[in-house]
Amino acid sequence: MKRIMLLSALFSVPLFAQELLLKEVEVKGKRETFKDSLEIREVRESSAKDVGEALIRLEGINKVRKGSIANDVVIRGFKKDDINVLIDDSEVHGACPNRMDPPSFHVDFAEVEKIELIKGPFDIRHQGSMGGLVNIITKKPGKGFGLKLNLTAGSFSYFNPSATISYGDDRFYALFGYSYRYSKPYKSGEGKKVTEYSAGHPTPPNSAYKPDKLNSKAFEINTYWGKLGFKPIKDHELELSYTRQLADHVLYPALRMDAIYDNTDRLNLTYSVKDRIRLQFYYTAVEHDMTDQYRQSSNGAPRPYSMKTYAETKTYGGRLEAKLLDFTLGLEAYQRNWEAINYRRMYNNYTPVHMIPDVDITSLGIFGEYDKRLNPKLRLVAGIRLDTTKSEVNARDGATNPEFNTNLYSTVHSTRSTSKTDTYPSGNLQLFYEIAPQLELFAGLGHSVRVPDPQERYIYLPGGMQPWIGNPKLKPSKNTELDLGIKHQTKSSLTKAAVFYSMVKDYITLNRRSNANTYENVDATFWGFELSTSYNLYKNLFLFGGASYTQGRKDTNLAKNINDKDVAEVPPLKGRLGLRYDTGTWFVEGETLASGTQSRVDSDLGEQKTSGWAIVNLKAGLDYKNFRLIAGVDNLFDKHYFEHLSYLRHPFRGAKVPEPGRSFYITASYSF
Repeated sequence: MKRIMLLSALFSVPLFAQELLLKEVEVKGKRETFKDSLEIREVRESSAKDVGEALIRLEGINKVRKGSIANDVVIRGFKKDDINVLIDDSEVHGACPNRMDPPSFHVDFAEVEKIELIKGPFDIRHQGSMGGLVNIITKKPGKGFGLKLNLTAGSFSYFNPSATISYGDDRFYALFGYSYRYSKPYKSGEGKKVTEYSAGHPTPPNSAYKPDKLNSKAFEINTYWGKLGFKPIKDHELELSYTRQLADHVLYPALRMDAIYDNTDRLNLTYSVKDRIRLQFYYTAVEHDMTDQYRQSSNGAPRPYSMKTYAETKTYGGRLEAKLLDFTLGLEAYQRNWEAINYRRMYNNYTPVHMIPDVDITSLGIFGEYDKRLNPKLRLVAGIRLDTTKSEVNARDGATNPEFNTNLYSTVHSTRSTSKTDTYPSGNLQLFYEIAPQLELFAGLGHSVRVPDPQERYIYLPGGMQPWIGNPKLKPSKNTELDLGIKHQTKSSLTKAAVFYSMVKDYITLNRRSNANTYENVDATFWGFELSTSYNLYKNLFLFGGASYTQGRKDTNLAKNINDKDVAEVPPLKGRLGLRYDTGTWFVEGETLASGTQSRVDSDLGEQKTSGWAIVNLKAGLDYKNFRLIAGVDNLFDKHYFEHLSYLRHPFRGAKVPEPGRSFYITASYSF
């Protein structure tokens, strides 16, 4: 339910006059309290290079940094498959077992219209939104010819031109676009390249990268996309879209390998009848090759690399939704396939190992939602869902074949099972009550479930003192959460506050045993708060700010070596405070971002304390007819700091990656 209003959304709008800024406050205040969104125009005012980096301006949202790009999204301490990250309601899954390429990486900003966000287990339309939902909505063309040109450049040789051309009329529309993104490794506040903090051998302060790769390109990404629409009769619309993304030479200093390439295909077909019926089919696929060939660990190897993983993932899916009066009914089905083959010189002389042994997850779900204003002051939203999901390994058990066998499952977890079917309900109840014209209370109770992903149940990586092995006995995680909040809105201000308490039955945690790195179910609780406010101080001057905090605790199990009550990778207290002066033709804005110290760490995984920090960002902009110019500097005082989530805990513990030092950027755009 807690889809809290993004504060920064208010003050990242393009240069409106004072009246329009206040109108924006009014419109956003009238949005459904439990639904939040981030418009692409807000993103374009920032230096963000991907969706994960853009979303951190929302209260309760954090990121996991592994390099210069491909930041993973964290919602209130929930991460990875605890949350759903979709593109146009379609499942998109990365192929890397260490999440080099999280789902949000596989879309370009130039494609995006807005990003919808739900915090907590209050999404009933999609399977597995246990901790929240991020749905990235791509652009549709308007009527007539349209052209959008954008060029962003910045520190560390960052270069990002993009172009979109479109046409639309009453019966037909088409859109085509291209984007290019390139950068060198950024420098930290102490003047060192991020590649100098890299994981692997030799250990810091010596870099794990080969000398000629320390300043090689950090990433190079080409993205092409198109969208065609046809309206055969009134209120009926057929739409087909396709995107091809080619990512090359992406460096991940926090990890022990880098991406040689990471290629993505997204195909989406929808047929809709106004806002009453929607039928969708989609296909997504990722091919990902990663090695340590840029690292010193590959020196002397008979091949260009000493370790390599080639991974593929494919997802086929569809959904049917129908709306009748106050009811929405739906059916959702998809199949996710994931396979990763690992090669290592050290343990098996490059013998291929099915690290992710060709696993299918097949899911079928039905859902219904009732949305009704019971009286002028009280609104009710109630939803229920039922899913059945089958997880199954397709790779053949070779018993003594190192490519894949179930011996390790048997040794660690006393099972050889390679198939599991789970059936489970979800649901939520949300109430919104207006106690005064300017004051609204909201409450929500939600329950949602997610099945273990293929890695958590079936990963298979023998060798060394501690192999990495899945747990076929894992149960689905079940989150039951209570959210309470208040919203106060006037013609010149908007303030929202919320608290949440989440009880997760069978939460999935990494588990270091004496004989393996694996996964285990434990019960856990998460609780915290979020606060956001904006206020028109005087004429064109606006004040904005926010804060959020999450704490996570889990049960211990000494027999399974779960000794620490703290949940790993939970972000500390964070806040922001800023001023914006906007005349409608030009604006200036300054903000301070700060984070508290995180000392609640999971010692079982060797998690480290992270010190608090504060930085200052500045930006300014100018609008003239169809042109727009934005310039800014992040981390004005060149602070050297680390975010708590920006390093890999285990099993392949990596380097702690600092945030960028002082960084300049400029964006010029033209549209008609």
